[in-house]
Amino acid sequence: MNSNYSLEKAIAAHTINTDTKNELPENSKKKNEQKNASTKSNEKKMTKNTSSKLSPEEIHQKRLAREAKRKARNDALIAKGLHPDYDENIEFIKRPMLSVLPSNATPPVGIPLTIMSYNMLAQSLIRRKMFPTSGNVLKWFVRSKLLSNEFIYYKPDIMCLQEVDYIQYQNFWKEKFSNWGYESQFYRNPTKNHGCCISWKKSVFQQGFVDRMLIDYDKEPSGDIEPRTTTKNIGIVLALKFQDSYKQKFAIDSKTTGIIIGTTHLFWHPFGTFERTRQTFVVLNKIREFQKRINILNPDTKWYSFFCGDFNSQPFDTPYLSITSKPINYDSNKRMKTVIECSLSFKFSKKRDGDDGDDEEDGNIELSKDQPQSPVPSDYQATEEQYELCQRLQKVHNSLNMRAISLYSIGYGKVHPENANVHRDRGEPEISNWAHTWRGLLDYIFFIRSWDTTTDCTQIDDFDTFAKENDVLVTKYLRLPPASEMTEHGQPHEKEYGSDHLSIMCEVYLK
Repeated sequence: MNSNYSLEKAIAAHTINTDTKNELPENSKKKNEQKNASTKSNEKKMTKNTSSKLSPEEIHQKRLAREAKRKARNDALIAKGLHPDYDENIEFIKRPMLSVLPSNATPPVGIPLTIMSYNMLAQSLIRRKMFPTSGNVLKWFVRSKLLSNEFIYYKPDIMCLQEVDYIQYQNFWKEKFSNWGYESQFYRNPTKNHGCCISWKKSVFQQGFVDRMLIDYDKEPSGDIEPRTTTKNIGIVLALKFQDSYKQKFAIDSKTTGIIIGTTHLFWHPFGTFERTRQTFVVLNKIREFQKRINILNPDTKWYSFFCGDFNSQPFDTPYLSITSKPINYDSNKRMKTVIECSLSFKFSKKRDGDDGDDEEDGNIELSKDQPQSPVPSDYQATEEQYELCQRLQKVHNSLNMRAISLYSIGYGKVHPENANVHRDRGEPEISNWAHTWRGLLDYIFFIRSWDTTTDCTQIDDFDTFAKENDVLVTKYLRLPPASEMTEHGQPHEKEYGSDHLSIMCEVYLK
């Protein structure tokens, strides 16, 4: 065995290995072929992607085209007087502004201002059993769009809103209002889920507010008369100063500085007439207090006072009449006398704490056989104590040198006569609330002014006299449908209204 033999073995081994590599099994060949095909395919895709990739210039052009399309849509909406947030797919009943002036009349001298009041229906108060015919609109993501479209469509200069959910205000409305060009202030009782909000256009009023007053009816005095029960109802009042540029646009050279604007939601309870009447006294008293404060801190200025809201009172009810028909005399009207005295016979539970919920908005938590069965009995014989307490409240109201004038009351008959004077000659429209179980007028826009406590102001103010004495001309009213035009089902409802209340709005000119 020599070295030549070892060399021959090595050459033979190399030959065998080489032949083995060249003669792989059939399945291994297929795998390699598939791998090669996949590699070539990926290379083609990479080449295709590279060739189809847009250049920076092309991307820029596409963005410009999208922006142009968006701008064209927004411009089309703005041309219609709508905000770009307006959703044309969300329908609702659009009501016209009815003009007191002829169509060819010269615009009046003064600062124009539109004021809206709207109970939006708090989401936290919605129960299916209370709104059995409302369907899908009760869902917030549906109803919020309906309400948004309404605000954008009417575009009031000031919005006085009630039943505004705290959560929705913080997470939705506050930003929406800001995007639409409004500032806003919200107030609620800390234990309630909803409150009141005032929003105002930045283009009309200066940034912020001059002053603010918060009203807590449970803590406010009304002479020596105590609240009958805890209600946790509140109000908010602001002093807003006009933008100089806005005033100059209308060539106004006067001391007119701004407005005092307030909103509230009074006690809801069917047997709450006495307490609501006490709360209306608080409204006027707090406005008087606020006016004094504003005039002291801002001498040589002129302010107009308005107060809006859901007063849970109809035009023939004691709360409404106590502030609009001066001096008030409860004995002069049997219904008024019967209802307010009967409300004193109702015993509110000591457990009541003004909270929201099924019981708060859908009945009485103090049901018993000893309670009065109807808040509006055909007759009622008051006790001496009940009669005396009503007389004390009447005296408190008549001693206050302030009164309220409903703007719809003095002029709505000029633009919609068939739907005015429905409520015992008070000039008001028929309804502002159309729920499943109850329909009527509860919402008002009041002008607040002084009263000398001796002049007879029991009748509706004459429209022209009101304008002359107060330098306030009402020029337009948002139309309110009579009951005959409403659906059988209650509100809210898709393609109709976003709340069980209907918004009200006036245009006024301030000299």
